[in-house]
This record gives sequence, structure tokens and C-alpha cells, in this order.
Amino acid sequence: MYFKNYETSLRELPLKGGYEKEDLLTEEFLYAKDGKVEVYWAPFEFINKDAKVIILGITPGWTQMELAFNYVRHHIQEEEYEQMICNAKKNASFGGTTMRKNLIDMLDGIELHKFLNIESCEQLFNEKHSLLHTSSVLRYPVFIDGENYSGSSPKLFSQKLFLKMIDELLVPELNDLKDAVIIPTGKVVSDVLKYLVDEGKIMNKTILYHFPHPSGANGHRKEIYETNKNIFKDQLKDAASRGQFQEPINQLRPNEDQMAELIKQLKIIGEELKRGNDLRERDAYYEKRVAHLADEIEPFDHKIALVIDHLLR
Repeated sequence: MYFKNYETSLRELPLKGGYEKEDLLTEEFLYAKDGKVEVYWAPFEFINKDAKVIILGITPGWTQMELAFNYVRHHIQEEEYEQMICNAKKNASFGGTTMRKNLIDMLDGIELHKFLNIESCEQLFNEKHSLLHTSSVLRYPVFIDGENYSGSSPKLFSQKLFLKMIDELLVPELNDLKDAVIIPTGKVVSDVLKYLVDEGKIMNKTILYHFPHPSGANGHRKEIYETNKNIFKDQLKDAASRGQFQEPINQLRPNEDQMAELIKQLKIIGEELKRGNDLRERDAYYEKRVAHLADEIEPFDHKIALVIDHLLR
């Protein structure tokens, strides 16, 4: 992690409602430079190893960089490191006036939310953020003459610096999340992933190639999306059949309070089942009991119901 290398400079930033490029695109935060290409560090280091879905961009833009810095600068005294960088990424990921909305609409359109058992993919950026990992081919923000790098000029594969970042940062990151479904936003990102798969550098099972970038400036977004929409749906169905959206039972580990509640509920169920003489009546009771168990033990989430279901069977 590079956070420690930049922490002092970050803490020295004045507390402001918003930052300008002259505040952040400085020598203190310069990660690497090659001619006109400048890469600046930003707090995008959190890796959610429990994620079921990875949404991958080309590189964070200025908007995302400012949002992440802003969050960390205002919370560095209050939050633990891991929680802070997690929240910073959550706050900044695909941030912008229309980009996140466009992305959510497209994800809901291919019914990703149904496979994740949530109401809408909007929840991935809020209360169900634990299901999502967002990242970029080039993890840290890249600027050409002070402007966001789009992936086209210079060509990504022509830059040794970019290839070095991919090998050192992206490849290990994706290999920590081999079972997650990858959604690459834009052609350049898809091309990079194809290259990594062909080279045997990553082993991810499901990649939704040709998923369009959600930017409102992408004039071909809707056409590309509609052309590939049914293919994306089929890929998600295949991923579901392989169990890529399921939570392994051995990873469902309740804490002490949750386990106490589980034991209490299991004892109640056991006593009530003993009183049932009719096998069909007992089966019906069991199904009804498990169906409502998550509600009974709130505020615990659906994972606890899965644990109980596993134990009872």
C-alpha cells in the first residue's frame, strides 16, 4: 500500500469543501511521470475480496480523484484506515452527475440485481456495497497535459509505464478476486482484459466484454448496450449456474451475539418440531419458519438465515 508514502502531505491539505487541480496535481502526490503523461496517487487502494462483481474503468478521472481525497481529508481523524479507504472508494466510484445513474440503469437492464438478490444495482453503491469492487486498469488517476486520460492518446499498450502499472497493480488485484464477475466499462478496458486472459495472467471465469462506458459523452453507449444486452444476460445466467453469486457456507461466520441468537432460535425450532406428529406438517412448519427467520432475527442480514438453513438440514 502506498498510502503511508502520501499520508503526511494529505494531512497537510487545508480542510475545504472542494479541491481544485492546483491543490492535488502537485509534486507531493505525483506517483509517476513519463513525458506528458502524469500519474497521481489517490486513495483508491481498498480491495473488497468478498465482492461478487467487479466494475472496471480505464482510470479514475479528476472528479473521482477529488471526491476520494475530499472524503479522506475530512475523515482521517475519525475513521480507521481500512474503513476510511473503503468509504472513500465507495463515495468516489463512478461519481459524477450522470455516469453512476447511467451505469445503474444498464446493470439493472441486464438484471444483475436479481442474481445478487437485491432490489436495484443502486444498492451496490450504498447498503450492499459489500457485493461490489470497483477499480481501474490504471489504478491511479492519469492526466495528459492536465486533462483526464481517455485511453486513446497515447495508446495504452504503447506506454511502458501503463504496462508496468497493469502488471504490478491490476493483475494481483484481479487474481485476488478470481470468482467475481468482471464488467469492463469501455473498449479499451475490454481489450486489456482480453490481453491478460490470452497471456494467462488472470483466471477470471466471467467477463462481460463490450460493456459500454457509462459516460454521457459516449454517443454509442446505447447502441452497443442494446446489441450485447442479451449476451450479457446469458453470461450472468452461466455465472449463476457456476455458483459465482453464492456465498460459500464456510464463509458465513456469525459473531458471538449472532451465534447466541441462532442457538436460541434453533432450540425453539427443535422443541416445536418434536411436538409435530405429522411429517408433512413438520415439513410445512420448517419451510415457513426458515422463510421468516431473517425477519425474526433482524438486524442480522440474509447470511444468518443461510447459516440456519444449512444447520437445520
